[in-house]
Parts: sequence; structure tokens; C-alpha cells
Amino acid sequence: MRSKAQIIQGILVVIVVIIILQITIFSRNAGQEHIFKLLFWELRNAMWKDIKLNILLFLPFGFVVGGRKGIIFGLMLSCCIEFTQYVFCLGYCEMDDVLNNTLGASLGVGLRYYLGVGSVALRRWEELPEFMRTPEVRPYWEQLNKKRFQLGLKRAFDLCAGSMVLLVTAIPMGVIAVAIKLDSKGPVFYRQERVTTYGKKFKIHKFRTMVSNADKIGTAVTVSGDSRITAVGKKLRNLRLDELPQVFDVINGDMSFVGTRPEVTKYVKAYKPEFYATLLMPAGITSEASIRYKDENKLLEAADDVDKVYIEQVLPAKMKWNLESVRRFRFLREIFTMFRTVAAVLGKDYN
Repeated sequence: MRSKAQIIQGILVVIVVIIILQITIFSRNAGQEHIFKLLFWELRNAMWKDIKLNILLFLPFGFVVGGRKGIIFGLMLSCCIEFTQYVFCLGYCEMDDVLNNTLGASLGVGLRYYLGVGSVALRRWEELPEFMRTPEVRPYWEQLNKKRFQLGLKRAFDLCAGSMVLLVTAIPMGVIAVAIKLDSKGPVFYRQERVTTYGKKFKIHKFRTMVSNADKIGTAVTVSGDSRITAVGKKLRNLRLDELPQVFDVINGDMSFVGTRPEVTKYVKAYKPEFYATLLMPAGITSEASIRYKDENKLLEAADDVDKVYIEQVLPAKMKWNLESVRRFRFLREIFTMFRTVAAVLGKDYN
């Protein structure tokens, strides 16, 4: 049975949707031709008023619905509106409107986090798992606690950008999936248990780049020239395309675009007390540590005991960068990290 709060939320959603449809569909007269405009048409023509209105139009929708549903349903609603406008000649069908509407819904979700659901972005201290409520973690939590709005923006960005990335990469990911199946036996995706926020365990999505059951015939860390890597897998790893399916984990909330890379359980068990501060935020697809250690497999290639070298040398060095990123967290810094990641993939050396 639905609670009173859910019923009120449902009524508000219906009201907001009716208002949006009234403005975008019902109040318009049919024209004589179908008009379609590609992405950034409004930006190129400096149509700032239309951009602002389209963002503000969907902000209440994201606020009322909240979470990833607010972003995904906002995107779907906007696509349906633009399709209807095109079919019935009710004005310009613009990809820009979809982008701006989704951005508006994302801002609404971020505002909702900030005003009433901030604990979703960061738990209160007394709600943290006992193993994290330590003197070593407390300073990092206090820093993040002052930045709840930015944490809300981070989650809203993940949902909005994740939905967009999924739309853009759906076909390329389909092609990659076929290539993997043709190259070697086994599943398309590699699902391994990793650890994310507050010690939650989840199964990460990655394109399989190694032979089937590779984790049972070798270490959890991959080294350069690893014989388990397939031909297609080698190309995917070089371009980091094996990470693409992690957009599903981002949308689901288990990961973020930027954050400490999720480790397997046995490495988390080897954490020093301070390292647990990285679990205050979702695991990430990329990070400053990932940029600095993009050739980590080459560092481990000569090791006799890969796990020991990783735990005693590589992991502490990476955690230095990860902890600094938590301590100095800023939403715009994370956007900058994403651009640095692209540059690193293209060959730029930051060491």
C-alpha cells in the first residue's frame, strides 16, 4: 500500500507533467512543415532565453520525482515531447531542448538533495558503518559534510551525463559486444565483486577483455603482457573502452564518473584506517590516481608476488591521491579531472 507521502508525490508529478505538456504541446497550433534541428543549434544562435526557459521548465519535474528516475524519466518525457512536436508540426523539434530539459531535471534532483534529502548524498556520522567511524575518517567526513550541495550536484551530473553517454554509446557498445563474442568464448561482460560507498559490495560492469574465468587462473591485478588478455581485449584496454559499461553502475548509484577506483574485497580488507575515508563517496570510473597510475600494470610486471607489491607499494601510493581528492572535493575539480582523463588516454603524461 502506498504511503501518504507517495500519493502526494504522485499527484505533484501529474500536475507538473500536465503543466509541461500544456506549455510544449497543447497550447501550440499545428504548422505546415516538419522542422528538425541538431544539437547545439540554440547555442550557435545565442538563443539564451530559450535555453534558460527549457532548463527551468523541467527543474520542478526533477525536484518532485527525485533520484535517477527524475533524470531518466525527464529525458524520456522530453524525447516524447520533441517527437510529438515533429510529427504534428507543433514547432521546432530540437535536440537542444532534450539536452536542456534533462539538465533542468538534473538541477532539480540536485536541489532536492540539498533541501531535504542530503543524507542520500552523505550519511550522518552516526549512520556510518562502525568500521568507518574512526578518528582517521572523521576529518574527511567533516569536509564533505560542508559540501552537501556539491555532492547533490555530483549525483545529478552522474545521472544526467550517464543517461546521455548511454544514448550516444549504445550502438558502439553493441558493436564491441559482437566483437567480443566473435573473438573468444565467454560472456560479453566481466562481472566482479567490488566495494563502493560505506563498504557496499556490488558487481561491476566491464567488457570482458580476458579469457573466461581469468580470475581463477591468476591474480586479481592485471600486469602488462598478461597471457589471459584476448586480442580484442588488448585494443579495448588501450583505449579504456572496456570501462564503457560502467555507465550502468553510475546510473544505478554504485559508481560515479569520478572517484576512487573500486577495489576487490581482499584489497579493501588490507586498508589502513585512513583509507576507509575513500568509501564516503561512490567508487569512480576515473580519478587523479587513475591518471597518475594509468600504466599500473607495467609497474607490476616485474613483481614476483603481484598481490604483495600492490598492497604494500602501489595501493598506498594511489591512496595518497585518492585521500587528497576526498579532502579537496569540489564539483568543478571533478569535471576538470574528467578532461584530464581524456588527455591521459590520448597520450598526455601527468607524472
